[in-house]
Amino acid sequence: MDSENMQRISLYLDRGLVKRADKFAKEQGFSSRNELFSRAVESLMADSDLQDNDILGDKLAEAVLKLSEDNAKAISKGLFRYAVQLEMVMRVLAELSEYTPEQVEEMRREAINNVRRTRGKVSLGDILAGYYDD
Repeated sequence: MDSENMQRISLYLDRGLVKRADKFAKEQGFSSRNELFSRAVESLMADSDLQDNDILGDKLAEAVLKLSEDNAKAISKGLFRYAVQLEMVMRVLAELSEYTPEQVEEMRREAINNVRRTRGKVSLGDILAGYYDD
């Protein structure tokens, strides 16, 4: 240590705190209490400076908000395109089928139960193989 730039001070600390600090210092690889307490004070002051002048935090928050808004827009557009395609498929099937509204409602209930039970991992192959007909 450069003793020329160092200043000795006395501290009165709770014995329990000192024991916990010694244990922590050993676990974290600090070479001395002095190193631990110096780093702790520097960290506390840096945290205070960041809170007082949190430009970086504000910029980060703005960037995260913009990114999440952009992602929400992209997801929304993708879901809209998916819904359009699904609507087209449903219209084709409706034109080709001879199901009654009651039969369609029963299929809907079964589909809801299947999706819930499989957590959305419904396979067309399993449906065609009669996996869900139990």
